Amino acid sequence: MLCFDIAHADNLESLADRLESLEAELEEQASEIERLKTKLAKAEQSQSLVNVSEATANAVEDNVVNIERSRAPTGRFPDAAIITAGDFEGAIKIPDSQASVKIGGFVRLDGSYDFDSLGFQDVVNHRRIPLDGTPEDGAQQSRFHVRNSRFNIDYRRPTEAGQIRAFLEFDFFGGGNEFINNYEVRIRHVAANLGNFFVGQWWSQFTDIAASPETVDFGPPLGQPVLRNPGIRWAKSLDAEGSWRVGVGIENPGGDLTDSQDQFASDSVPNFTGFVESRQSWGRIRLAGLALQLDSDTDTALTGGFNLTGRVNTPWLSAKDNLVFGVSGGKGFTHYYSVFAGAGLEGVINSNGDVETTGILGGYVGFQHWWSETLRSTVVASAIELDAPDASVGSAFDSGDRYRINLVWSPSEDVTLGFEFSHANQETFDGRNGNGSRLNAIAQIDF
Repeated sequence: MLCFDIAHADNLESLADRLESLEAELEEQASEIERLKTKLAKAEQSQSLVNVSEATANAVEDNVVNIERSRAPTGRFPDAAIITAGDFEGAIKIPDSQASVKIGGFVRLDGSYDFDSLGFQDVVNHRRIPLDGTPEDGAQQSRFHVRNSRFNIDYRRPTEAGQIRAFLEFDFFGGGNEFINNYEVRIRHVAANLGNFFVGQWWSQFTDIAASPETVDFGPPLGQPVLRNPGIRWAKSLDAEGSWRVGVGIENPGGDLTDSQDQFASDSVPNFTGFVESRQSWGRIRLAGLALQLDSDTDTALTGGFNLTGRVNTPWLSAKDNLVFGVSGGKGFTHYYSVFAGAGLEGVINSNGDVETTGILGGYVGFQHWWSETLRSTVVASAIELDAPDASVGSAFDSGDRYRINLVWSPSEDVTLGFEFSHANQETFDGRNGNGSRLNAIAQIDF
């Protein structure tokens, strides 16, 4: 009897343990069922939201929902919707397109101090240098501005005919009141090209920007023709290495005559440009030509000029050292030089109605030395002289020169700091003189 009681007790204890185990399993199964119910409910809710999105897309055009993207698995998007690297440095691909685009430019703060007045101007213009004995002569001035800051958009897209490229750039040298820092945006470049053809506003083919010295002051060397001009151009390399290149173009005329007799002056035909360029291991040299026509109501003058420019590498001092130069001359195209823009110095219409053009001869030379990989200096000398018709106004600009020396530091590829000292002179047709000195400084950050 005692043995039966002991065995019965053991069986009851075993059954109790088994029952406890079954209860634990049931609890786990119940938890799993609840979890599955919750997951199912969320899935149904997601499907409902997709259906609502589809209805909204069909009903409201201004709030289009990309259904294919909505149906994609969590964290996944169609490949065409992902922004990827573009086909050139710094660019991104436009989704659902073969086009690449790059946004760039820089923020630049310019500062200047005039030891002797250069005409209270953000960029030195020799025609505005105060003449000796005038009230502004000898005045001092300090100035800060951001007008040289730029913004640009570079767009490129391959086609069966070749790559299309469009470029837009703006700065802040438009109109406005400089004394309240209110400047208008100015178009610098609006241009596009396909293959060897180019249309829009870009550097004139008569201008050679690649032969420009690095300066802190915004203005180019006095004797360098620098003009952004609307037109159509064609240029092509003559060999696979690109060592020889030629081009021709048709550009906006834009000439202006001094008309003391109130006669009619016009630009009846566009300007024609052309160049030939050679690039060699020692550097490059370029010869450009310009042909134009200036009209009065009774006379026509056919004229033009040349621009010989170059860059010579001088590695015997340091690897990046270089010498740039330019010599230009001719008649009737003074507006290609920034100092004469809008001055009407291309020529005059005399009392007989004949067009008399202004002769011009200008030149510059600049040498750049690199002290280190980030620090360099440039020395620039430039001059220009006009051969004006007898009917020219005596107080107008006749000749000038300018000398500069600077120190520029780029601690990184996106940052530029620099100082520059310059001295400038002008002389008028009637023999009066004016001169002044300026210290320029810049702080520029590219983006």
